[in-house]
Amino acid sequence: MATAATKKIDLEITSDSICPFCFVGYRRIQQAIRIAKERSLPLSFSLRFAPFLLDPTLPPSPGESKRERYVRRFGGEERVRQMEEAMKERGRACDPPIEFSYGGNVSQTTDSHRLIEKARELKGEEGQLALVERLFKTYFEEEGDPASHELLARDAVTTGIFPSADEARAFLASDELKDSVAAGIKKAQLRGITGVPFTIINGQLGVSGAQEVDTFVKVFEQIASGELEA
Repeated sequence: MATAATKKIDLEITSDSICPFCFVGYRRIQQAIRIAKERSLPLSFSLRFAPFLLDPTLPPSPGESKRERYVRRFGGEERVRQMEEAMKERGRACDPPIEFSYGGNVSQTTDSHRLIEKARELKGEEGQLALVERLFKTYFEEEGDPASHELLARDAVTTGIFPSADEARAFLASDELKDSVAAGIKKAQLRGITGVPFTIINGQLGVSGAQEVDTFVKVFEQIASGELEA
């Protein structure tokens, strides 16, 4: 009996390392892919992260208090507390769960994007995804400074991107891939992307925001059946 030809799904996820919805959205995409595979949909998947700066005005490391900046930006302590609780609920509903923690500092993320690009260059998709996962965990669950060269280097070594922290720090101290990251951010702007996550499927179909798992599963099913061309 003939089987359906496997269709490839390329997911380009425009994201920022300090965007909580980007972490949630990535978790939901991961779960949707697992469901698609469990249902034996004739699909193969590839993922790539692309850069975005949610707040280009952020200071470099060590940055400033995450909570204090949120209070100024979002309108008071009670408003921020409500936002934090809502995000914690979203995180715990993920599979596997995310334990959001809102202490620590926030800072400029260009160097994290450079490292994410370098991970792709050196270790391909698998390396990039491992690093993104680790960077999200460092910032969102462990309250780490997202621009700290020490933490970025540590995470690059633990995920196998660089063999030593010295090599990772040397890369971070250079200007390598700054132009590439700037071009990626400009590309997102030219596409009209004003918020993240923003997922582009096969270069054609744009999905804005951290959509529910079922939304992604439905899109995957429609592509598999030929109902949706992407």
